[in-house]
Amino acid sequence: MQLVQDDFVVRETNHDELVCMTLVEWYNRRPSLRGIQVMVIDGIAILHGHVSNERDRSLAIDLAWDAGADEVQDDLVLTWPVAA
Repeated sequence: MQLVQDDFVVRETNHDELVCMTLVEWYNRRPSLRGIQVMVIDGIAILHGHVSNERDRSLAIDLAWDAGADEVQDDLVLTWPVAA
């Protein structure tokens, strides 16, 4: 009995790709984090973009750790909302 087709190829997802894909998904679920770009190189999650407060910055960093990053490089820029 054959359970897998002969032409089926298993693609191994490396750790960096998995962490990056997870973070992109998690950040896209939160409107305040959608502007963050993520790169993961050798286990280091590099976060670029703008956040409007320290709470969002901390959340983005905590999520990177939770996603499995070995280190987090915070290149996020804090942009305070403009007063009306």
